Amino acid sequence: MAIFRTKHDKDFTVMSNHHLRDPALSLKAKGLLSQMLALPADWNYSIAGLAYINREGIKAIRSAINELEQAGYLRRCQRRAAGKITDTEYTVYERPLCQNAPVEKPPVGKGTQLNKEEPSIDKRKGSAQMDAPFPILSEKGCDCESYNQLIKENIEYEHLIANSVVDKPLLDELVSIIVETVCTRSKTIRVAGAEYPAELVRGRFLKLDSSHIEYAAGCLRANVTDIRNIRQYLRTVLFNAPVTMESYYAARVAHDMAIGQKA
Repeated sequence: MAIFRTKHDKDFTVMSNHHLRDPALSLKAKGLLSQMLALPADWNYSIAGLAYINREGIKAIRSAINELEQAGYLRRCQRRAAGKITDTEYTVYERPLCQNAPVEKPPVGKGTQLNKEEPSIDKRKGSAQMDAPFPILSEKGCDCESYNQLIKENIEYEHLIANSVVDKPLLDELVSIIVETVCTRSKTIRVAGAEYPAELVRGRFLKLDSSHIEYAAGCLRANVTDIRNIRQYLRTVLFNAPVTMESYYAARVAHDMAIGQKA
């Protein structure tokens, strides 16, 4: 029989073990909730930020967030100013808001623990998507309607709408810009004052996902300068998103963690 001994030294977190004994939660959701409870109270939560400090990808983190929200351990509230979404407020609970039945301790029995170092399914899928070339939907010409449908699937359009992650008018504008760029007949596309091969820009735009859309919306909200050409600005943000997003969130996470340690 295995014996576990835990020695608390320093830098540990005291929290309720209610969620750890909840058989309705997956191990992924339990682990993420434990981490969220351990983060500083003023940490600026975001799905991309949580994905950055974990091995799991955006989709895995979002799946766990949705599970916790449905189980009552987490609540998201959209903050608005002048009719536009400015931020998302996360409230995390040690016990679910709606508890229909007491959580029983899991039965203790003999078992074998397996330690298999395999990349997560989300990471394997993400890697395959990034390495795969963009699809050609029509040999005779650009099928913009099919591209529109494909792009909405790539960015999880229905999820973004259902959860009010991005304002629908802005989301539709971003989709329009992506479709317009992908369906261009020009050999080059101007982005931020520079000319790029259309195939390069098209390929990058077809790899955009929901996290890139959230990032683009966040950049627009954070911008305080006068934007003369909003579509050109958003096209530039979308084009740079796969390259600059990780650095942006890394800087935010480092800043928030530094503030939490000082507090």
